[in-house]
Amino acid sequence: MYKFKGFYKFGDISSKIRGKVFVNKMGEIRVGKNLSIVGHPWAVQITSTKGATLTIGDHVYVNAGVGIAANKEIIIGDHVKIGPRTSIFDSNYHRLDSTDKGELSKKIVIGNNVWIGADCTILPGVTIGDNAVIAAKSTVNKDIPNNVLAGGSPAKVIRELIIEDGWVRD
Repeated sequence: MYKFKGFYKFGDISSKIRGKVFVNKMGEIRVGKNLSIVGHPWAVQITSTKGATLTIGDHVYVNAGVGIAANKEIIIGDHVKIGPRTSIFDSNYHRLDSTDKGELSKKIVIGNNVWIGADCTILPGVTIGDNAVIAAKSTVNKDIPNNVLAGGSPAKVIRELIIEDGWVRD
């Protein structure tokens, strides 16, 4: 078991951590119950910088090689599955050129019952709606509505999904 120094709350005892998980906590990190992280064969890195908030809901699965970095705010809903080697960063970290005066960090919201495939990149300012599926290798740079399959680079809606009330992905 690796040391999770500085977590404000780390769910309940049914959370499962396997492999290497690196936590850089200068901001706030809140984790719900039944979090499962697989940190092998690639380590998982979770970061919250000073003044930032990272909130991870209940029953969330984080696969190997995932990087999550909150510089402002990232909210991950309940029953979310995140595929291997996915990156979720709410900051661009630096300006593109001298005329770029926009915010470097923008809030990311990932809804409930979302499945994010392998090798995806979730960029600053994005909201992914409830029950959405993000296809593998996608780059999400704009909001994705509820109940859709989206994919590509940049990600676009491919089709609507039929989701019965109360249905949760296994």
